[in-house]
Amino acid sequence: PQSIMFQNKILVAICRRSGSLEMYDNHELLSDSVIMDPAVIASRMTSENSMSPMWQAQGCGHGASVLGQSSPGIKIRSPEFHDVEATEIRFFVCGPSLRHEILSEDSVDEAKDAWMLRSLCILIDTNLGDLQLYSGSKRRSNQNRLEFSRVPLSNVSRPSDEAGRHLIKLRRKGIVSSNPKQAFRPNRLHRFCGISGQDGLFAGTPRPLWFVSERGAPTAVSHKSRHVSPAGGRTLPVSGFCSSMPAIFENASNGFITLHERIGRVGSQRLTLYSGLSDVFAPHGLLPGGGLSIQKIPMGVTVRHIEFIDDASISTTSRPMYVLVISREVEAEQSHLNDDGLSPNERQRIRDEKEKARTQKQVEADLGGFDIEQEWVEEIEREDCFEIDLHLGLAPPMIERKYEVWLVDASSPWSVVDKYELGEFEHGTALSVLYLTDVVEDSDETPKKSLFVAVGTSVIEPDGEDIASQGRILLFQLRKKKHWVPSKGLLHPPLEMVLKSEKVITLGPITSLVALQSEDISRVVVGAGAEVTIEQWGGGKLTQVGFYHAHMQVQEITIFKTFFLLSDAYDSLHFLVWRESDKSLTLLAKDYEPTQVFAAGLISRGGAMAFVCHDERQNLQFFQYAPTDAAARGGNKLVCRADYHLGSQTTALKSYWGQSSLLFNSCTMSSTMAALKQQDALFGRLEDDQRFAVNFGTTDGSFGSIIPLSEPTYWRLTALQSVMSNALESNCALSHRSWRLYRRSTRRGGCRSNDRKKGVVDADLVMKFVDLPLAEQEDLASSIGSTVGLVMDNLLELGCAGSAI
Repeated sequence: PQSIMFQNKILVAICRRSGSLEMYDNHELLSDSVIMDPAVIASRMTSENSMSPMWQAQGCGHGASVLGQSSPGIKIRSPEFHDVEATEIRFFVCGPSLRHEILSEDSVDEAKDAWMLRSLCILIDTNLGDLQLYSGSKRRSNQNRLEFSRVPLSNVSRPSDEAGRHLIKLRRKGIVSSNPKQAFRPNRLHRFCGISGQDGLFAGTPRPLWFVSERGAPTAVSHKSRHVSPAGGRTLPVSGFCSSMPAIFENASNGFITLHERIGRVGSQRLTLYSGLSDVFAPHGLLPGGGLSIQKIPMGVTVRHIEFIDDASISTTSRPMYVLVISREVEAEQSHLNDDGLSPNERQRIRDEKEKARTQKQVEADLGGFDIEQEWVEEIEREDCFEIDLHLGLAPPMIERKYEVWLVDASSPWSVVDKYELGEFEHGTALSVLYLTDVVEDSDETPKKSLFVAVGTSVIEPDGEDIASQGRILLFQLRKKKHWVPSKGLLHPPLEMVLKSEKVITLGPITSLVALQSEDISRVVVGAGAEVTIEQWGGGKLTQVGFYHAHMQVQEITIFKTFFLLSDAYDSLHFLVWRESDKSLTLLAKDYEPTQVFAAGLISRGGAMAFVCHDERQNLQFFQYAPTDAAARGGNKLVCRADYHLGSQTTALKSYWGQSSLLFNSCTMSSTMAALKQQDALFGRLEDDQRFAVNFGTTDGSFGSIIPLSEPTYWRLTALQSVMSNALESNCALSHRSWRLYRRSTRRGGCRSNDRKKGVVDADLVMKFVDLPLAEQEDLASSIGSTVGLVMDNLLELGCAGSAI
């Protein structure tokens, strides 16, 4: 007999406007195996004597947490202020594909193992544009009945208000015709099977998503297109999708085709053929959530620093180039310790001479009346303690760490093109790819700029810390190898690193290298020990033209225009300015609290800028340079505006441009931005269009962003955060509000004011608003005097700005 797991049954699922999801057996609907008229079938399900569904649940389309077999008489709470209904539902299986499996009695165990990573899911698209994902399961607590639990996505899928305003502008200019709303609505949810060995669903919504499986759990991955038109011109950026490939596409038999709105005239489209999702489902891939896909590249070494070479002559889209500073551990040969190179007679002679000298000292001590025992202890040498016996064992190999600079080609699975090995006891501590101006004194010629790879090192002497450490600056240039012959496997000319200059810095280890642009002259800023030096390139060498003395240890230097944000490892932040007239670095303000800084960064919105500081207590502090503020002490102190407990340790805060929802669907930002400015010449003048945020990775493997907000959005989300922290259940009944309070340092903790600034919205908490039932969303929005649509639009823009990729 055939196994039960292979018995097929056709079911018909119906979602009513009341939110009732019903499932019927197709065999019962078609009586006597005769195909009946659809109107007759519909009447059988709606009449008083209609057939009862085999499974029924309430709350479909309303965002219910669980869709399960509801008991008679129990009514699910419905939204009061929204007339919401499910416009499209789609059942699909998410997980590894079984398309090529031979389903027979002999492969039952293999099929069961494959089904462990597959899950039955429902995706619901409402008339408001919300996507609700449910995963099916059977629970013993519910008598093994089938129920679907909602999967939290923290993703707003409805159209943005900014896209609506952009559409109105296009209609006023006559770029888009003001046709009445069409009654026909094409399908947006598309199932697929066998794409790169995976089954799932593609949602062609205003921000397209892939719903795939990550270790058996469904998750969402964002879909971005090349040269896509800005949002607003058309409702859907991807208007067509097909996963069934014709036989003529042999190389893309497991691929798919998309049809999306491209840049240019509104309505023009671009047809794209993909060979699959091999990058997403890579062997070392990971889907952490948040619409991201991560691929781990095993290098076999420890990568200390990595920089992308952003130069069109070196890196292209087909061949991106990176520079890495890596370290690897090797076993050092210790055979030289097995033999001192002396003969037995020479060893005996040295031993006799030492014994004679010791006897003479003892005689002199006895005649002088003092003790020589302490001097003997101090003069004990290695040969007096032990001798090497080659019959018992030899000196074991010792582990040493070697540092190297690698030039890597990312197009040919991260192959090493060239490498440079640092010296013995030399550590690579800083890396930067920058342009330097070749300044020639007393010359009227226009100085030339050249691309360099700058590497900062720290040299530790073999004697250890008894001698102060020093550093080196290595400048490499990249050039194409000569006498290169094109071949079938090598399409691009190979590159090599050429050492152009090196300079020894005796001030201490080099911890930071950044570029400074001032009056069309590019220099390099070096942080070494407690000193900041400005080095100028000219005549084939670096020359110091300016300096600043910090207090303890330069941790990091961040530059914008001619202003410096200097983070001291033990003395918080310093705000400096470079003056080209007298080539000097001047301190404008600093934070006087003795904070141990781990990372520092810059965020800005419009004309306002703030400094972000991450300390050893896993806190975030936000400072501003406000000379007119009373708390600035006449402008000498950086004013703390907000603080927040992150709860994770990070070592870098990198700035990036916070993109708008109009550009979210594009992976070629420059072309889409150019098309948007042609449609709307005023785009970019608002403060939210001039927003720079920071992203960071933590030591526990997480990734996050810090985004500046407008004042109305901040106060609205702050009120929502306060209400949600009280209304929602917290983990282990712990206080979410106390967890995010600033943690004071034990070092001079009594000197700090007890007032915490707060002033930060926790997106981990407020984003839970998206996955709540619509009735609860109405309650929370009304409690803060707002609407669900306004809160959802703020969270949508927050999610788009937080996308750093």
